[in-house]
Amino acid sequence: MNKTIKIKVETSKRIFCFYALLNFLGYDPEILPTNTVRKKARLFLKESLADHKEKFNKVKNLIEKKEASKEFWFPLRTWILCHGQPPEFKEVSPYWKNFMNIELGGFFEKEIKEFWKVSQLPHLWKTLRVNYAKVKEDCYYNAKKSVEGSLNYLKIKDFNFNKFVVIPNFLEEYNRGIGPKIDNVAYAILGPSKEGGFPIQRIEHEFLHSIINPITKDLLHNQVSKKELSIIREGLIHAIVLRLNKSNKKYYGRREKKLKESGNYKFVVFLKKYEEQKNSFKDFF
Repeated sequence: MNKTIKIKVETSKRIFCFYALLNFLGYDPEILPTNTVRKKARLFLKESLADHKEKFNKVKNLIEKKEASKEFWFPLRTWILCHGQPPEFKEVSPYWKNFMNIELGGFFEKEIKEFWKVSQLPHLWKTLRVNYAKVKEDCYYNAKKSVEGSLNYLKIKDFNFNKFVVIPNFLEEYNRGIGPKIDNVAYAILGPSKEGGFPIQRIEHEFLHSIINPITKDLLHNQVSKKELSIIREGLIHAIVLRLNKSNKKYYGRREKKLKESGNYKFVVFLKKYEEQKNSFKDFF
């Protein structure tokens, strides 16, 4: 078990390449592109790949499959996180083989390398990476505060991972928490807020999944369905983030109202009882 967590902010060419491919293939999960960087990238890809419209149809068919997961590109994203930066995409972890067979992984490796090359992404990355560099310092500061604040609040000293990597991702508007599965590393892949930044509350939420998910799995996996477990996790994490930001009255008031409207205020009540005693969150839970 580890006593400290190393924090890193990755301005990531590999994630940039992967989400550029998703965008080129029409990726829009409910939310249309809103930030300037994503709009520029999509326009660039449309022009640079005008003669390659059909080239990556096999990957598109893979992404649209439903039998392996709700969104099949999740395993492909795992493949990306198990490999280094382009153009080599050198394997750094075999964990992706839990979700994809070697033949499929080899096919995707060939396709993602080809996409990096023919889409002229190195040029686009060189143009846009300044946007990622600008937010790196703020992301690191917010990640450090998130880790320290969350662990102190939950009174947790032992955890099963040793590194937390935050990846700012301008090519989607969602936030994704992954891990700790890949080599004891927890990831937060974050889309920008409407204001363009990566606020602490977003990082707290994704980091907390790496703490709350194992606790709830250990204690509840035989008592509730997967769907119920997911609902409990989300409710708890939203409530914990709320309580971590008590001093931000504007944020607190807005989020508290939403939790009441959604019927999830019961988790805040639960946390208030937790705060009145001395046990760790796991013991209390």
